[in-house]
Amino acid sequence: MKKIIERLRKKGLKPTSQRIAVLQNLTGRRDHPTAGDIYNDVAKKHPTISKATVYSTLKLLSEYGEVQELSIRKMGEACFDPVLELHHHFLCRECGRIIDVYTECRDECVIIKAGEAGGNVVEEVQAYMYGLCSDCVKKNNYLKKM
Repeated sequence: MKKIIERLRKKGLKPTSQRIAVLQNLTGRRDHPTAGDIYNDVAKKHPTISKATVYSTLKLLSEYGEVQELSIRKMGEACFDPVLELHHHFLCRECGRIIDVYTECRDECVIIKAGEAGGNVVEEVQAYMYGLCSDCVKKNNYLKKM
């Protein structure tokens, strides 16, 4: 908790109990929860917290680089990732799970190699990938059907 308070203060954010509770809930998570998921978890320990407070806290934390807001579900509800290092995301169309994908593609990425896209300077690339996760492939014997 001390690390969370220090990080918030360094960024000029007041370490309110709500912000700390939301960040504590996200710490170590790899399941990319929605704001609703986070609210449901946080409200168990902090019953006076409102959904609006959780949503605004997540928006603020995203703006200050404490969490990533993902729109991988296209028209679905945004989800949040506390892992800030550069990585990609894979959404399984079968089970809906979002998986972190770590791959270094600087040397192969044509966008990074070009250094620009339509006159815009490219600094990093993050991709959303869609398909079947390895568990769903096994469960559905997908490889045998090909």
